[in-house]
Amino acid sequence: MISVLNLLPPLNGNKMNFVTRVFLVLWISSLSFSLSAQSIRAVFDEAKSLLDQEQYALALLKFDQVRKAPQENDLTQYATYYQAVAAYHSGDSKMAKALFLQIERKYSEWAQKDELNFWLAKIELEEGNTRIGLDYLKKIESTDFVKDVNALKTKFIRQIDDVNKLWSWTQQDRDTVIAAHLLAELLKIEVSNQNLELIDQLIAEYDIAPEVVIEGVTQTIKKEVYNIGLFFPFQYQGDSTGFVRMMNDWPVKFLQGMKLGLEKLAEENININLMTFDTRASAQVTKQILADPALKELDLIVGPAYQGPIAEVVRFSKENKINFINPLSSNGEILLNNPFAFLYYPSNESLAIEAAKYAKANFRKNKNVAIFYANEADRLRADLYRKIIEKDSFNVVIYEMVRPNESVKIQQMLVEEVETDKDSAIVAGMIAEMDSLLAAGVEDWEIYSEKDFVYDTLRILPDSIGHIFIASDVSSLSASAISGIDVREDTIHYIGSSRWLSSEQSISFAQLERVEAIFTGANWIDYERASVKEFRKRFLDKFSSFPQKEERLGDAYLGYDIMLTYGRLLHKHGKYFQFGIKSKEKVPGELTEAFDYRLTNDNRHIPILKMVDSKVQNSDN
Repeated sequence: MISVLNLLPPLNGNKMNFVTRVFLVLWISSLSFSLSAQSIRAVFDEAKSLLDQEQYALALLKFDQVRKAPQENDLTQYATYYQAVAAYHSGDSKMAKALFLQIERKYSEWAQKDELNFWLAKIELEEGNTRIGLDYLKKIESTDFVKDVNALKTKFIRQIDDVNKLWSWTQQDRDTVIAAHLLAELLKIEVSNQNLELIDQLIAEYDIAPEVVIEGVTQTIKKEVYNIGLFFPFQYQGDSTGFVRMMNDWPVKFLQGMKLGLEKLAEENININLMTFDTRASAQVTKQILADPALKELDLIVGPAYQGPIAEVVRFSKENKINFINPLSSNGEILLNNPFAFLYYPSNESLAIEAAKYAKANFRKNKNVAIFYANEADRLRADLYRKIIEKDSFNVVIYEMVRPNESVKIQQMLVEEVETDKDSAIVAGMIAEMDSLLAAGVEDWEIYSEKDFVYDTLRILPDSIGHIFIASDVSSLSASAISGIDVREDTIHYIGSSRWLSSEQSISFAQLERVEAIFTGANWIDYERASVKEFRKRFLDKFSSFPQKEERLGDAYLGYDIMLTYGRLLHKHGKYFQFGIKSKEKVPGELTEAFDYRLTNDNRHIPILKMVDSKVQNSDN
C-alpha cells in the first residue's frame, strides 16, 4: 500500500519534521471518521473521477478513506474494488491482489464476481502462476467477457512451450485457445518426431487451425494490381536455333499456361502484372536479378526450378517479406523458418504421413514391408514412412535405393526365381532311400540327381511381403513394382504418389486396377473435370495443339492452375494471403481438386486414390 506520508508535499520547500508529519497523519485518520457525518458518496465520486483521470495515487488515497468509514455499505465494497484497480495501475499488484482477495473472502455475494475473477486471473498470469490464472478465468460466466478472456488467455498461453503441460491443460479445461496453441507447438517439432495422432485428434475435436503469426507482418495488403515474378531457366541464347529449342522446352510451356490463366483472371476482373526472369539455372545469375531494388515490389514469386536459384529466392523472400511458391519441388526444407515460402505440391513429409496413415489402417494382415526410393532427395519420404509404420509394429524387410535407370531391378526381385534346398527331412529320406538301394546291390541305385534336392522358388517368397511403398515420384520405379506385383500369384499391395499419373502415361489403368494400386493424391488432375476440358480447349485455340502433362517438370497444366489459384488468393486475401487461407480447411484449385495450407505451407490436401472401372477415383467417394 502506498504510504500516506509519501503522498504529502514538503512544507516551505523543506522536509516536514517528525511532529508535523505525525500530526498530519492523525488529522487524515480523523478525517475518515468524520466521513460518517459528511457525504461518503461525495468522496467516493471524487475518487472515481480521479481514477477515470488516471490519477491513481490520489484515487488510491480517497478510496482508502471511503473503505475505512465506520459504517459499511455498498460504497465500501466498491471502494475496495476500485482501490485495488488504482493500486494495480500504480504498479502495486501485490496490494491489488490482497484487496481483490479481500473482496472474494469478505463479500461472497458480491454481484461483480466476473470482474473480480478477471482481475485476479490477470495478476496471477502476470506473476507466472498460469494454472491459477486459468482457473480464475474458468469461473467467469458472462459472455460479455469472452473476447477479453480469450485475448488474456492467448497472451499468456503463448509463453508456454511445454507440450506435455499444454496437453494436460487441454484435457483439464477442454479449451479451444489452449488446444490451438498446443497444435501450434506440436507443428514446430520436426515432422519426423511429431505426434501425428495427437495433431489429428486436436483438429477433429476442436476444429482449429494455428493462428498466423509472422514477425513484422500484422495484416495483409490489398492492391488493385498484383505483381507476380516467374523465375525459370528459360536459357534463351539469342540465336534462332536456341529460340526454337527454348519454345519447345518445359519452362515456356509452363509460361504459356500462366498466360492463359492471366486471360481468364482478366475475365474475372482480377488484375495481375506477370514478369518473367531467366535464372539460367544459376545461383549467381539469380542473385544478380534479385539485386534490382524494383523487385522488392513483387507480391508473389513463382519458381525457381533448381537448388542454387531456389536458395537465393528463399533468402530474398524472407528478407523482403515476399511470398513465393515453388511449383515443382516436394522438398520440405524449402519451408524451414520461412513463413513466406509455399509448395504447390505436398512435401515429402506430408506424402509419407498420409501413405503411412492409410497403410496402418488397411494393410494389417501382413505387416512385412518393402520400401524403394530413387535418390537422396527421396530418402526423407522413405525414412519418415519407415519410422511411422515401424512404431505400429510393421516390419521393413527391404529398404533400398534403386536408381531410375535401374528400376527394372524391382520387377526382377519380385519375379526372379532361385534354387532353394528342400526341407532337410525330405532330403534325408531321399538319401536314405538311395542308401537302401545301394545296400541291396541295386546297380542303378542313384535314382535322384543333384537337381532333385532343390526346388525353384521366387526370390521374394510368396506371402512374405504385405505391401510395397514407392517413396518417389519417378514413374519407372512404380511401373517396375506394379508390373512385378501383377505377375505374382500372391497378394502384395502397392502404395505410392499419384504425381506421375497422367493421360499420357505408359502403364495402363487396367493394370493399376488389377493390382488394386493405391496412390496418395499429389495435386491429382481429373481429366474429366469441366475446368480441365475448358483449359485444354483454350490451349488448343491459342496454340493449335493439346497440352502435354510432364512427369516431374513444369508444364502448361501447372502454369494455368497456379496462376488462377494464387491470382484469386491475392485478389481475395491480399499480398499476405496466408492470413486468409490458414483459417480455411481447403482452397479450391482450378485444375486440381483443392489445396490445404492450414497446418503447413505445403499442400496437405492429399486424397487417397484408386482405380475403379479404369478411372482414378477418390477412395472416400
